[in-house]
Amino acid sequence: MAQTLSREELASELDTAYSKLDALLESAAEADVFDVVAVDAWTVHDVLAVRVWWAEAVVEWIGAGLRDQTPQTPAAGYKWTQTPALNQSVVEASAGTSVRELRDRLGAAVAALRRYVETLDEDQLLSVGVFSWTRTWPVSRWIAVNTITQYASLSKMIRRVLKSNNQS
Repeated sequence: MAQTLSREELASELDTAYSKLDALLESAAEADVFDVVAVDAWTVHDVLAVRVWWAEAVVEWIGAGLRDQTPQTPAAGYKWTQTPALNQSVVEASAGTSVRELRDRLGAAVAALRRYVETLDEDQLLSVGVFSWTRTWPVSRWIAVNTITQYASLSKMIRRVLKSNNQS
């Protein structure tokens, strides 16, 4: 996602991406495929847990920025070059988390991000450098890459797993 979306585009694309993902998560639940490997050694459950973590992280980062705080990004003890290790730690930490809880947390994170899309002023949402943690991207782009882009990739993985599962 190279471009910065307007408030309206971001809201629309976020709603669409989440709605499509949620429907696929329901299909995955019905087909009982959350333990099927989706990519590398990660199951659908694992990838969902990582997507949830990133959406929640962006919610936390925006909240910190609004409180004039600088959150440690991407997470305490990790540098951006260590995101694969961070993601693996998320997978390991979420191993016992139910799919229902992950889906509920995802819905809550998306709702919080959607509220930010609606309530942040134009500068806060669309300008670079308003919050120190955003570095060279506007908040809107942080939201987009950690939701819309990620939900599209997870949706693709789920469709592939469902198709493969139906051929078994």
